[in-house]
Order: sequence, then structure tokens, then C-alpha cells
Amino acid sequence: MSDGVSQPFFFGDDTRPLFGVLHRASPGATLGLVLCNPFGFESICAHRTLRHIADEAAAAGIPALRFDYDGSGDSAGSDSDPDRLGAWLRSVHGAADELKRVTGCTRIALLGVRLGATLATLAAAERDDVAGVIALAPVVSARTYLRELRAMQSASVGTASSMGGDAASQPALEAMGFIVSAETRDALSAIDLAKAARAPAPHVLILDRQDLPVAEKWHAALAAQGVSAERQVLPGYVEMMLAPHSSIVPAAMLDATRQFLAARRAAPSPAVATATAAAPAGDVTRTSVLQDAGDGTRVRESVEYVDASRTVFGVLTAPRDATPRSAIVLLSAGATHHIGPSRLYVTLARQWAALGYAVFRMDVSGIGDSRPHPGEPENVVYTRHAAQDVAATANWLRAKVGVAECYALGLCAGAYHAFKAAVGGVPLDGVVMINPLTFFWKDGMSLDEKLADQRVIQGAAYYRKNAFSGAIWRKLLRGEVNVLNVAQIVLSRAAVTLRHATRDVAKFLNLKVSDDLGRELETVAGRGTNMLFVFADHEPGIELLRLQGGSAVGKLRDARKLDLQIIPNADHTFTAWAARQQLTSYLVAAMSLIAP
Repeated sequence: MSDGVSQPFFFGDDTRPLFGVLHRASPGATLGLVLCNPFGFESICAHRTLRHIADEAAAAGIPALRFDYDGSGDSAGSDSDPDRLGAWLRSVHGAADELKRVTGCTRIALLGVRLGATLATLAAAERDDVAGVIALAPVVSARTYLRELRAMQSASVGTASSMGGDAASQPALEAMGFIVSAETRDALSAIDLAKAARAPAPHVLILDRQDLPVAEKWHAALAAQGVSAERQVLPGYVEMMLAPHSSIVPAAMLDATRQFLAARRAAPSPAVATATAAAPAGDVTRTSVLQDAGDGTRVRESVEYVDASRTVFGVLTAPRDATPRSAIVLLSAGATHHIGPSRLYVTLARQWAALGYAVFRMDVSGIGDSRPHPGEPENVVYTRHAAQDVAATANWLRAKVGVAECYALGLCAGAYHAFKAAVGGVPLDGVVMINPLTFFWKDGMSLDEKLADQRVIQGAAYYRKNAFSGAIWRKLLRGEVNVLNVAQIVLSRAAVTLRHATRDVAKFLNLKVSDDLGRELETVAGRGTNMLFVFADHEPGIELLRLQGGSAVGKLRDARKLDLQIIPNADHTFTAWAARQQLTSYLVAAMSLIAP
């Protein structure tokens, strides 16, 4: 499946396959690069940076392999499985061995980010073919790292865990949508790189974070072990770990990485200088594997491109043997790649496939592992090519899988793209839209600021909710509340309501209305496409749908062409485990009604 740029595939144990993306270099390379992801949400944020590093390494003649650890990303299992630390280290070893097998390289460099740097270091110390380790913002003390995770979780949702149930059944920690079990916590707590007994490699490059450098003691410990260790404190970590749509590839860190790899490629370390010449490269043949759906049911997954230009990439999950009844397309949630927020899309795809559906979790062009269309920039969330990508995917699924029906589901921007594809005439039998934030995106709008109507709706909702709060009235009497601001919000809320109410009158008079959501909803319903909106409670999109859709919303609900479901106690991306479980259960049940 090589396109000369990157080559997704599966490798490892047939019962626990790992997902990887190989970035091939020119034949004859003796040094290869294995990239080790950080954990959880940080892995989603760093995805783009790691892809850039792999691309640059391959262009410089060093083949590179990105991969997902066991229980993460597109690989088998989940983060709540037992022996996570052992499984992660075995995954690193498996990736290194696979890179050597398929490229013929004899020496390995390992690059890791955050906890990935820790895993890369621990694995390297167990191998004799590692020429160097690059540790980008490494976790030196895992005990300190766990405290950081707990603090971030508490700050984001107000509690260290929201899973419900008795304490014995809860994980030690929910970490921004991912799970650190008690067993994993205990295993990690024993790790301190500064106290490691064995050197990881003859050469180590530490790229410490400028905002919070932590690796000075580890650097000294490496030097004491005779390692040629270099530590640079560089900017870029904070920007790299922004939300995926805002994440910036850290130029200074990439430049330091480039120089380190060039030196290792040109001058093999003494420990591996006697290695034999590179073996003939092998083939990447496993593009399809069986995966556990979570209940013991085995489903088939394959890596796919939907178009001849190999622009749009995704993973197809389908029943192991039966012919799928229909297909479901899962669209990129913002700039998060195809695993979805907190790996939601992987869970949904495997559960739906076990029930007989074919599910394609895709990266919209320019997002994740899909390349942008010619002349277009990457990482554009509201890309103008999204409807074209959805159309190509729906046609491809009907031709390849043989399904008669095709549905599209997306969260946030993915919801927008699913709906607009249906509005544009893409033949979809149904669209499921989760927490859309806008129905009319215009160039120049910002993803990092609330849109005008969102600000007004949320501000008015806040003051309405707290109208009888004693604390608010005490602040008002003390002059701590900006009365003018409150008045402006109330008046703006009334103006928004009036502006959208006049749309129904204008339509009745056959006057042209711009950004007419009601008419778009009626157009989609008129084509026989069912619509389901799912919102977390307190989402501004609920009011946007009612205001901008006008009377069409009620009429279509009465006609059973449109439905609306509210999920309580959830944030925008259903970060909390309990909210995500509720969403998953609802969607799996709802799809059996939408697409029986």
C-alpha cells in the first residue's frame, strides 16, 4: 500500500495486533527511527508533530515507524486492560523489531514524547541495537507525572474520577478522557529515570521543555554512566500540546532532532559499529486484522484509502464473516485524528461492527493521516473539501463493501461536515450530529473564540440559571457585577431571538433568507435522510438549532424526520468516562432504530 510517503499497516501478535505507519526512506538505510507516543490526550495533541518528524526523517534517508501501543489508538485492547506498562514496553520492542524487518536497517534510534520518552528509554536499556534516544519533554519521575495528571483532571472536571460505582471498581485516575488503572499507577510510580541502573544508549538527546524543565538530574545521571548525553532547553512544548486544531509543530525541537539523527546516521556508535550490512527489506503485508469488539466478538479491521490519489485515509471495521447491513462513516472531530476524542470512535466502530455494520472512521483531508488536497494547507478543521471527502467515502463504501445504506456521524466540526454533506446532496440515509457549534461557518471565524450567538446564548443561560443565587445578588449589591454587561447580554439575547423569529415570517412571504437552517433541514428531510442531533446538556448548539431552525425543527420532529437527544453531565467531547459510556450506549441503541 506504499504511496512513497507513508504506509499504514498492522503488525505483531495476531491476537493483539498493533497499528503502525511506516515512512519509507531510500533503500539501503542502516538506521531507523521508532517514534513513541505520549499517553492519552497528549498523544492526540502530539499526533501532527510526530507525523512531521517521521516525514522529515524519511526524507533524510532514515525510515521511521509511528505506532500505537497495545490498548491505545488503532491497536488492540484498551487502557483498562491489565499489565499496561509491560504491554507498552513490549509494543516498543515489537515496533523496533518490525521496523528492522521491513526496512532491513540494523540500528535503531528511539524518539519519545513525555511518557513515550520514558518508555523509549526503558526499552532502549533492554536492547543492544539502539544507536541513540531522543527524549522530548521527558517524564523523568512518573510519580510526579501522575500528580500532574490528577491535577489536570481535577481542574477540568472538578474531580479526580467520575466513573461512578463503588470505589473498588473505579480506576485510580481518569486522565482527560483516558484511564490509568490502579495497577498501572503502581507500576509507573516506581519509575525514576534519574535512578535507572542501566544506560539506555551510547547517545541521548534530551529536549527539555522551556516552561517547566525537569531533566537536569537525569542528564547528570546519564553523564555519570558514560553516556554521551546532551540536554537542550527549547521552546515549543506548550504550543505542541495545544488542542489538535491549534497544535504547532515545534521548529526548534525538530531542528535539534534532525541534527542528532544526521550524526547517528553518519557515525554509528561503537556498540553497533560491527553490525552486519542491512538485510533485504521485507514486505508490509498485514493491512487487515481481527480485533476484539470488547465483548469477545471478533471483527475485521483494515487500513484503507478511499480515492485513487490516496488523499483520504481511514480504518474500516466490519463484521468478521457476515455481509454488513449498512455502513456508518465517522467524521473527524475537529482536528482529532480518526480514533476520535478519548478514542470514542474506536469503541463505537468495534461495537457497531459486532452488530453487523461496516464502520469507517476517516480523517477528513488535511487532518490526521489524510493528506490535504493539492494546493490546500493541512490541519484546516472546516475545510471546504469535507463534503467532497464524504461523497467519495460513501461511494467507495457502497462499491467496496456492497452496502445499500450509508450513514454519517460526527462530533463538533464532524457534525457540521456530516450535515453539510447531506445538504449538498451526498446520498446519505441518515446523519447523526453530536454537539455542532455552528451551522454556518465563514472564513475568518476563529476556533478559539466563541461565535457571536454562542456567547450571547451561554451568557444569558448563565444569568438565567443564577438569577435566584444569593451569591450573585450579594456580588451585585457589592458592585462586583458589571450591570452594563448583563444588560447588554439580555438585550442581545432578545435580539437574537427576534432576528431568528423573523425568518419564519420572511419564508412565509417567500422572501429570500440567508443562512436559512430551517430550509436546509427541510431539504435534507425531503431527500429521505433522517437526522439525529445529540447534545451534551448546556451546549449552545441546542439553542442554535432551535433558533436558527425555527418552526422547521418542530415540524420535522413531529414528522419523525428529526430527533434530538440530550446527554446530562457531559462536556463538549464527553471527556468523563460516565458521560462517554452513556453516549456510547445511546448511540449503539439508536443506530439499531435508525438503521435496522
